[in-house]
Amino acid sequence: MSMRPCQGCGRRYGYPVDVCTVCRSPLGETGERNGEVVAVTEVATPSPGHEDVPYWCALVMLDDGSYAISKHDAPIGIGDKTHTSARETATAFRIGIVGSGVMARGLVELFLARGLEVVWVARSLERLEIARAKVESRLVRVMDDEQLAFALSRLALSDDLAHLAACDLVIEAVVEEIEPKLAVLRSIEQAVSSECLIATNTSSLPLDVLASALERPVRFGGMHFFNPPIRMRLVEIVRSPQTDDDTDERLFELSLSLGKIPVRVANSPGFVVNRVLMPLLNEAVRALEDGVAPAEDIDEAIRLGLNHPMGPLALADLIGLDVVVNIMDDLHNRLGDAAYAPRPMLRQLVEQGKSGRKAGAGFYDYSAPPLP
Repeated sequence: MSMRPCQGCGRRYGYPVDVCTVCRSPLGETGERNGEVVAVTEVATPSPGHEDVPYWCALVMLDDGSYAISKHDAPIGIGDKTHTSARETATAFRIGIVGSGVMARGLVELFLARGLEVVWVARSLERLEIARAKVESRLVRVMDDEQLAFALSRLALSDDLAHLAACDLVIEAVVEEIEPKLAVLRSIEQAVSSECLIATNTSSLPLDVLASALERPVRFGGMHFFNPPIRMRLVEIVRSPQTDDDTDERLFELSLSLGKIPVRVANSPGFVVNRVLMPLLNEAVRALEDGVAPAEDIDEAIRLGLNHPMGPLALADLIGLDVVVNIMDDLHNRLGDAAYAPRPMLRQLVEQGKSGRKAGAGFYDYSAPPLP
């Protein structure tokens, strides 16, 4: 893959964008490469909180005729061109992430893996340190010691939103509820510059309502990443009625530069994916309630019969049953369709604290250590 450099700040792009997402300068043309993949092995590693997470270990023949081993978090094949140093794609672009949950951790992992500077803010430094350790444990699978040290050197932790002041983009990734998001978005805008873009990672909430918290809603939009962000290629790009064209285009181009596939969707309940997905999850729970089959068999049937990578009950556990209930409640209230009303078993599990993988239990028990 050819890496095109920005003529202004020097950031390199391997994806089809015309101008730099950081400084808006045009990109130059170059065929510069420093290695070619001559052999590759896919390795799956059990990962607490996620399904088995693969990485690709490649033998690379360098331009000088020597060989090197490199790890990649996205599929790579024999004959592909690759760069072996994280430093070559590093940029001064600075992204703020607000939140300490599963999605916030996943976004931090993604941006660090792509060589970006990250300011990570949450209410508790203690929780941030725990979350940072989890991010480091995942990055080590695709980075050597030097690359990992370099990536972590670009991460700053804080419990004070004031540290977002120098960010170019801040992504809100707090609990999927209107009032907490409104409060956080309002505080973020007060902390950042007037040029900073603000995005929400909401999976279903209305952007027009969220934008009402802001004095500069033209610079606000939705970037709905999917879990885990490092692997899932889709980003739903959502604009509120006030989002301007420049903000929409920059969020779209940034997604491309991360190696993602952005899809523009309307500011409609659940956007596209969750509007279609939630009734499927709900019906899987109904089948379990009705004794149609055990959870394992329901998941196996859907996985094999519909060629899904994982079953709906396991997917609900991965998303978080509390998050699923919140999304369904929002869709039910806004659409008035009973298909979106959470099944009693879903609510019961959440009330019992069994919210899925992150809690150690949901439809399945995750308390046992992974097999070697």
